[in-house]
Amino acid sequence: MAKAKFWKFLSEVKNEVKKVTWPNREQMISSTSAVLVILIAVGAFLALLDVLFTNAIGSLLNFLTGAA
Repeated sequence: MAKAKFWKFLSEVKNEVKKVTWPNREQMISSTSAVLVILIAVGAFLALLDVLFTNAIGSLLNFLTGAA
């Protein structure tokens, strides 16, 4: 019984995958490039925030503790 359900499931998956509209090479390259640019921009922004907050908190702690 379980084997029959499994093979039916795989058959349905195969039929659904045939309905998918796959991107062509140009669309894939364009989408991948956009994702990479956004990832790099967000990574740089977060790195900048990290440096700023690290310096700000370090300066605040030095001020509050009287360290030089």
